[in-house]
Amino acid sequence: MASSKLLSCDGHFDFVMDMLVKQRNNTDYCDVTLVAEGQKFPAHRAILAASSKYFHTMFSSQMKEKFEKEIRIKEVTKIAMKQVINFIYTNKVLLSEENIDEVLHAASLMQVQDLLALVIQYLSDEISPINCLHYRQLGILYSLNDLVWECDWCIWENFDQVSTQEKFLDIDKVEMEKLISSDELEIVSEEVVYECLVGWVKHDLQTRKQYFPALFKHLRLQYVELDYLYQNIKKEGLVREFSDCTDLFVDALFFCIKPELIKKQKPRKVCYPRKELIFVPNKNKKIASYNMREGEWSSLQVCGEPEQHVMFIFHEDMVYCFGFMSENGYNKSNISKRFNGIKWENLAPMVNSHSEAAVASIQGECHFFIQYLL
Repeated sequence: MASSKLLSCDGHFDFVMDMLVKQRNNTDYCDVTLVAEGQKFPAHRAILAASSKYFHTMFSSQMKEKFEKEIRIKEVTKIAMKQVINFIYTNKVLLSEENIDEVLHAASLMQVQDLLALVIQYLSDEISPINCLHYRQLGILYSLNDLVWECDWCIWENFDQVSTQEKFLDIDKVEMEKLISSDELEIVSEEVVYECLVGWVKHDLQTRKQYFPALFKHLRLQYVELDYLYQNIKKEGLVREFSDCTDLFVDALFFCIKPELIKKQKPRKVCYPRKELIFVPNKNKKIASYNMREGEWSSLQVCGEPEQHVMFIFHEDMVYCFGFMSENGYNKSNISKRFNGIKWENLAPMVNSHSEAAVASIQGECHFFIQYLL
């Protein structure tokens, strides 16, 4: 008795689809015509119904379109319809910045799930600081939660650039609060967030002024430079108008004077541009910096001159150094400095002079272990 074998031809389905494409181009066996903005697209009902829940429902119900030869799709542009039909018949779609909104709308409306997945993939791959606000709105409109989340990360990581765009002024109060309250913001300084908030409120002052006190409380004013507090925030009319804002401003000033008496605010994820791993040799004018994202080495200017001998410690989001340095031609052995990721700042000199010692951060305080006293 002969054995049974289940055989298949690898190219059969491709051949069938190629033939269906030719039939559609020649209108052979086409039993329906879709019309978008006056342009006609011949097709096969069976192919449309197999590819789209929208058409499956239309052709399997008692809707009038089931019996019509021409069906007008008013909600879809001809540009989008061309891409949808091409995808259904060829499994290929041409997406660009110019047509992505229209194709997304069409794929979502007609429930072509495989095409919708490709559109979402395109959007995710193309997210940038320039378009993330627009793509985020698309994600909200079509309930694409993963896309919204990816756009949020792009905004957080590029807040300095994104917040200056005109489109940023159109976000609503809920979204504004979500952004400026986030610990994930990567900013050069907290002043950026303050200026963003004031600009957003003044864009529609009559409507948005009422939100200012609630939004102002999300600022981390303890990370604002003292000069900026006096020269800018103190003089801002919105701050002076609301007592809650004035109180927060006063607290920030008091923190600058007596930081140990006020609870410290939680810093942003990257309140300073700490995107690099920094190695600091004792006797070198440069500090070697390794960018973990780019995988590249570079050099940054370090405080002092060659032949310095200092202790370094990372403490409360800053790099501190203490000890022997040569500055402006003079050797000093009691120098104290700190680096916030942007600039070096002089601190009060140490009481004693040290050439070699160890330093550690224990329970919020710096402790020195002296090895050699000059």
